[in-house]
Amino acid sequence: MKIVIDHREMRGGVIEELQRFGADIEFAALQVADYVVSDRVAFERKTVDDFFATMFERRELFSQLMDLSRSYRLPILIMEGEDPFFYSKRRVNPLAIQGFLNTIALMRIPTLYTLNQAETAQVIFMIAKKEQNCRKKPFNLHGKRSSLSQSELKEYVVSSIPGIGPVVAGNLLGYFGSVEKIMTAKREELMKVGRVGSRIADNIRKLAADQL
Repeated sequence: MKIVIDHREMRGGVIEELQRFGADIEFAALQVADYVVSDRVAFERKTVDDFFATMFERRELFSQLMDLSRSYRLPILIMEGEDPFFYSKRRVNPLAIQGFLNTIALMRIPTLYTLNQAETAQVIFMIAKKEQNCRKKPFNLHGKRSSLSQSELKEYVVSSIPGIGPVVAGNLLGYFGSVEKIMTAKREELMKVGRVGSRIADNIRKLAADQL
């Protein structure tokens, strides 16, 4: 199985495990994704510390995931660490963490949870094997980092909810101010926003309920 890996992942134990499985490893300076296993499947891997760093310090988590989603038809996020690792590392309100996870769900990016590097490698290898056995064709690396503003990223996320376009997304963000407040708003409050009817309000509440 051929797996292309970003050069910044070279020192991790995931590489050793993939090689033990027999994967053909190729390193590259990837602008988007940490691991690419086909022309349509790519992974972004986040450890506990990396998750918090990209979310609160560098503030680039959502832009990374958006670029991943735009570049590959089947993007996958891997969260690596002890469960429930989100709440044990730093003093962050659990509701805030849940809000971030809700936003990732809105972006339609599947999230897989692994306990350690060995388990991460196993997940990547198994998906690579299935993908490459079913799609016997070479794959090219693609995707570049974007430079969208925070407001544009918020609009992108809200627009991904079924039935919502840019205008309604703008109305919702203008009324509530953040994606998290939109996802936690009551149905009646949502329907106070211009062009938000019962169907859109129900879509938002259903998606929020599935993730909470």
